[in-house]
This record gives sequence, C-alpha cells and structure tokens, in this order.
Amino acid sequence: MIEDYLLKIIEGHDLNSEEARMIATELTQGNYSDIIRGTFLTSMYLKGYAPEEVNGFAEGLMSFSSISKHRECSDIVGTGGDHKGTINVSTAASIVCSSLGIKIGKHGNRGITGKSGGADFMEMCGYHFPESQERIVSELNSNNFSFLLAPLHNPAFKKFGDVRKILRHPTIFNLMGPITNPLRPKIKVIGCTDQKIQDIYAKSMLFSRDRGFIVTSQNGMDEISYSGRSFLISVNDTLKKIELNAEDIIGRRVKDDETTGQDKEEIFRKTIGGLTGTNPGASNFIALNAAPCIVANDLEYTMEDAYKLAMRAISSGLVMSKLQQITGGRVMEVFNVN
Repeated sequence: MIEDYLLKIIEGHDLNSEEARMIATELTQGNYSDIIRGTFLTSMYLKGYAPEEVNGFAEGLMSFSSISKHRECSDIVGTGGDHKGTINVSTAASIVCSSLGIKIGKHGNRGITGKSGGADFMEMCGYHFPESQERIVSELNSNNFSFLLAPLHNPAFKKFGDVRKILRHPTIFNLMGPITNPLRPKIKVIGCTDQKIQDIYAKSMLFSRDRGFIVTSQNGMDEISYSGRSFLISVNDTLKKIELNAEDIIGRRVKDDETTGQDKEEIFRKTIGGLTGTNPGASNFIALNAAPCIVANDLEYTMEDAYKLAMRAISSGLVMSKLQQITGGRVMEVFNVN
C-alpha cells in the first residue's frame, strides 16, 4: 500500500485527504525504514503540497495524540523560521485575547529555529504545562487559556525526527506545527513566512471548514509586522485578501529595539513589558497580532477597532491580571526577581 502512494507522489500526482492521512498513519506506526520515510518527505517536497494533502497528513499525525477535539476555542500560532529575534508575540497576543473572554488553546513549542519560543516564555512565567485532557479543558473553562506543549501531545513527530535531521531541505513537517493542535480549534490565526505557504494554509483551512486568518508580511515575519506592509487572507466560507500597513493602525513607527532581543532573558523582559504597557512598541506589536483573533471571534469588526480593544486591555492592567491567573500568581514572583 505505501509503495503505491509513493509511486503516485513520485509521478507528480496529488494524494487526496484520506490517502495523506493513511500514509501519515502507516509511516508512524508501521515498521518502515528511514529510507522510506525520507523518500516520502523528499518526493512530497519536490512535487509540492496540495491543501488536501496537508489536511490529511495533519489528521494522521494528530490521531496518535491522547488529546481529543475541543473545537470551541481559538489558536494564534506561527510557523517560526523568520529568524527575526522578536518577542513572543503569538503567545502574548493569545494572553491578550484570553483576557477579553476568548478561549485560547495555544499550541506551541520551545525555541527551535528562533531564540525563544512561546513555551520558553510560559515556562519563564512559572507556568506548568498540562498533560491531560481534563486539565486542558479545566484551564480553558477557568482561565480562557491553556498552553499545549507540542512534544507532549504529538508523539508521531518523533518517528520522523532522525530522517528530518538528515534531510537538508524543508519538509511537510515545516507546515505541520500550526495545524496539529490536537484540540482542532475552529478559529485559527496562522502566521507564515511567505505567500506561497499562506495560500496552502488558506485553502487547507477552507477545506477543513475552519475560519480565521493566515498572516505574512513584506519583511518575512510570520506575523503582522510592526513596520511596513502585511498581507492577510481571511477565511470564512470564502477567501478574502487584506493588506495592512502597521503605521496606519499604530500611528507611529515602532523601533526594532522595542520588539527584538538577543537571548531568552531579554525577549522575556520585553514581552512582559509589552503585556504591562511599559514597553509601548512591544504593546503595539502584540495588540496588532491580537486583532485578527478578536475580529474572527466577532468582538470587533475591523482590525483598527480590534487593535484599540487590545491596547485598552493592556493599558488597563487586564492582560497582566489574566497572566497572573494563568500562572497561579507565579509570573509576578518571576517578574519581580527579574
């Protein structure tokens, strides 16, 4: 069976969603060599990815998770890989949204391609990552926020770890992070580094009947940039392209030294500064990236109004109160020490 699928890919034909799901399942649980796995990954890379394949492959990987669907939540997540050294903006924007009553099932990891991942930030805040379905759902109900550490809940990824290290090219796994949240949130805001990938995600989201936004920026950030133009695709039964200029919304130019850091500690401090409002540029950047999730959840109807709502939540102290609740008060102990 697996050989038939490989031949189909090598000959340049797309898999349908069910075939992609089956090959992900087979390559994860079957007794296959890394040569077979590598052949699949390389053949897919050379052929290019169809949205149905991306969906099906993600479903196959998620089938090995012990966490089941909880669709009534949102996620803000990026692919990573932009090498900009920015603050933990997706996680910070998620905390802003949770303070406004939006349930956020945040899927993320520690820094792999970057200096600090969202999980690094949460860990430094004193947060303990949930391992069980019961605790995740409990946190969503009580705090509007739960952070799912990807390696804890996606065991299938480990099967491909060795061969991915050998291969020098990107693979379909570079697309998997943002769409393998085992909760399967109905609303997603996904950031990526280029518009080709953006189109794949948008069509994939449409195929799976999710809604939200796919975001990229002119300067290669996997989020709405705080400078220059950003490009969004709104997904809600149909696809609609939107272009934003950060300065038009923020009203000023944000500087790189407000939003970037050299190491985890500096990034942590600047992210906290953005959440408290003591680092205005970081606050602007965070609010800008909370805006699509706010719009997707119908709290506001324009990006400008959603941005203003997020900024009010930061300046009022609501966001830091939410982060204290999420961490059981530990974040203030950490922040005071730092």
